[in-house]
Amino acid sequence: MGSIVAENGGISREVIARIQKARGSFSKQRRVWLSKSLRKDTKIRIFNACVKSVLLYGCETWLVTNEIQRKIQTFVE
Repeated sequence: MGSIVAENGGISREVIARIQKARGSFSKQRRVWLSKSLRKDTKIRIFNACVKSVLLYGCETWLVTNEIQRKIQTFVE
């Protein structure tokens, strides 16, 4: 799960790559999201563990701008 950092220190490409990886993780769980036998709170816990964690991997080193925060919030909501 390597990181992408631009020469100028920007992490915009990193955020875009993280969003793509999180989308992939989300789509791999399709059967979970469509399942009628799992409760909503269980699905939320799976989302947080399997998708949100992929999205936010390495975020403690990011310089968060309003644009980056908006991109992340758009994906999570």
